[in-house]
Amino acid sequence: MTNHIDAIRYELQLVRDELRSRLFDYSLFESSCNEEVKNSTLMYHIKEELQDVERALFKIKNGTYGVCEETREVIPFEKLRIIPTARTVYDFFFQELYEKKSLPQVYNTEAKYAQNHYFG
Repeated sequence: MTNHIDAIRYELQLVRDELRSRLFDYSLFESSCNEEVKNSTLMYHIKEELQDVERALFKIKNGTYGVCEETREVIPFEKLRIIPTARTVYDFFFQELYEKKSLPQVYNTEAKYAQNHYFG
């Protein structure tokens, strides 16, 4: 279990460093007025993501990582590998909906396709 957390911690540290670098680079360069709104929105999202990453790293440090903040359920590592900044079991709701979505049928021949779609 510790190896899983170490791998997630390492990934989070890399993401944190990348986000900090982007914020630093942005602070060095001025943008035009037209780009200012777009960039401020982008910077807002980068700051939000950085905050989530730092919160996850803090939780790893204090031993509460992988515990749902609302239900106190343990979040499986398989899920945390997908969204390492998840705070609740509900953060995976849309992922689960996507996974439950059925894939279209594959047909070997055009005749079978036509039979299923046109002649029901």
